[in-house]
Amino acid sequence: MKRRHFEEYFFKFLMLASFVVILAGLGYILFTVLLKGLPAINLEMLFQTPKGGYYLGKEGGILNAIIGSLYLAIGGTLLAILIGLPLALFMKTYASKSPWSAWVRITLDVLWGVPS
Repeated sequence: MKRRHFEEYFFKFLMLASFVVILAGLGYILFTVLLKGLPAINLEMLFQTPKGGYYLGKEGGILNAIIGSLYLAIGGTLLAILIGLPLALFMKTYASKSPWSAWVRITLDVLWGVPS
């Protein structure tokens, strides 16, 4: 019985140590990015469109990238709601035992298993 407790504590320690190492690495990366990136951020860079390369010493900003990211996020959310919500409600209420419903569930399981 003592060996089982020792193994349990040993692997809990390994799990905690791994978590701390990963968290420390993430903290270091975030600290470095913030330390070097915050001095470069200003309102001129955020709210102007690109005019030839802000990072090359020319004027301009990153407004197009911010707006494009918002368009993608909003569009993806709307598509997910417009297609996914009615499909989920239909599958739950009317087609819970149909072969089509099983096919959709398998397809969704495969898609959820693939990284972005």
